[in-house]
Amino acid sequence: MPEEERVTTYSGLVRVLRERIASYVTEGIERARTLREAVRLIDEPVEVDGRLWRGSVGAADGGSAMLPFADRDVGFISAITVVDDGKGYRRRFRGGLITQMEGEGDGEFSDRLDIEREEMMLALAAESVNDASLLIVDGPLIPRPRYSGEYVLQLKRLSSEAKRAETALVGFVKRPQSSFLEELKVTGLTDRAALYMVLDEGQVYPWPPRRWEERGIETLYTYIRLAPPPAAGIFRVDAPVWMGEERLFEVLRHIAATSDPVRSVPAILSKADEEVKMSRRLVRELYREAFELASGRVEPKLWALVTLRWGEE
Repeated sequence: MPEEERVTTYSGLVRVLRERIASYVTEGIERARTLREAVRLIDEPVEVDGRLWRGSVGAADGGSAMLPFADRDVGFISAITVVDDGKGYRRRFRGGLITQMEGEGDGEFSDRLDIEREEMMLALAAESVNDASLLIVDGPLIPRPRYSGEYVLQLKRLSSEAKRAETALVGFVKRPQSSFLEELKVTGLTDRAALYMVLDEGQVYPWPPRRWEERGIETLYTYIRLAPPPAAGIFRVDAPVWMGEERLFEVLRHIAATSDPVRSVPAILSKADEEVKMSRRLVRELYREAFELASGRVEPKLWALVTLRWGEE
């Protein structure tokens, strides 16, 4: 089955969906028109002129995919660090397989898969801090609200290891859903949505960065616009407090200088994302390869636990 499944949707349903989407877009524009006047910044945005980081730059990213077996789902998680040392790319990587537990709902399993993927990625990043003088992590350094335990421990370990190695460390949040900025709370919008209305490409706000403390982790954060409309364009950048403002600004300059023209994220992070991503199609092909190798001389009735859900073969 191709990655983008071919479907034949009834024309009446297509018309209804088109109308609903058009309505959603129109209502969103009208709401933004009303709220734009409420967006008030305390300070002026700061312009960031791009300049490459002096030294090796690395990125850490994680990926996941699920395959539905006959009686439960199986998840696959992966993590990679990619370092550009000026001569080529060096990599560290790790992968794992997670099975849905008895009585565990699909939503619960999906959440657990996300958490274990993040923990794996953070652990690998902590092991890679000596490989680069700047490490960009795909995701926040401010703890995610629903994650705790091992995830928070790995976040703290990563920050500690980077400080020990004197490696600059930032978290790059592609889809920030945070509402941290007090001056924007009156809008009822997320920080990203409000800043979208006022920031120009290459601008940062707030500057100096603000501090946020959660679960024993103190972090600097700010937002940067890397692409003009209609791209979402606004990203949050987190850094441990020990980084300091001056060093964080140098990282922002590198991010602005290396922003991918298509995806609007740092080039090294885009590289890591491409190499760690796992599609359902890839996982199905790997399954077929492994199944054919292992099951060829086995009685078919012994395939009970390893056959896929109907329609997934």
